[in-house]
This record gives sequence, structure tokens and C-alpha cells, in this order.
Amino acid sequence: MSVEPRRETLSTPRSPKEDWLVRLARLQELLTACPSDILSRCELAALLETMEMCEEALVHWKVVIDLDANSLIAREGLVRCQQKTRHQLQSAR
Repeated sequence: MSVEPRRETLSTPRSPKEDWLVRLARLQELLTACPSDILSRCELAALLETMEMCEEALVHWKVVIDLDANSLIAREGLVRCQQKTRHQLQSAR
């Protein structure tokens, strides 16, 4: 039995934001099934940062740190998000 490779359609190119939304939904499904999946949670937090949703990303970085206090990736993400949200609050004044 042979498996044909998946073919992408060229008629309607997808925007990066559509890809982000697909990834977001996939990661949320994975985390619903396994909330302690650190790799998926890190990927979700990083994606949320890319989408400029730093407050939401911050929540996920904190969960990763709760699960693995030594996670350098999560600590760096936490600091980035804190700086961005602090900067947003200061520029809103």
C-alpha cells in the first residue's frame, strides 16, 4: 500500500496569520488532551508572542515554569513578555 504525499493547493495562498490560527488551534487541542505537555505549551507561548498577544503568552510561560522551574526558554519568554506588557502600559499613559 503506497501513501501519496499531501499536495498543497496553489489556488488560494494562505497568509501567515491563517497559518498561525491553524497552529494555535492545533496546540490548544494538544494542551486540552495533555495540559502538562511542556513542548506544546512553549510552542503556544512563542506563537502567542509572535501574534503580539503577550499577556496570553505570559500565562503559558508561567505554567511552563511551574512545570519545570529550570526552563531557560520559559524564563526568557517570561521576561520578554513582561517587558513588552510593561512597555505597552507605559505608552498607554
